[in-house]
Amino acid sequence: MKDGRIYLIHIRDCINRIKQYTIEGKEVFLNDMKTQDAVLRNIQVMCESVQKLPNNWK
Repeated sequence: MKDGRIYLIHIRDCINRIKQYTIEGKEVFLNDMKTQDAVLRNIQVMCESVQKLPNNWK
């Protein structure tokens, strides 16, 4: 098992990407399928990383 800090870095990076991708607001986000796909993918990666965190960190 990897060091749990690696997963925290993944989570942080995903959050930062989602913030960057959605900075233009809800209307732009809802009209751009590529941005929606990018945000969804980062949510998936983030969820996978959360699942791999040590139990005592959750």
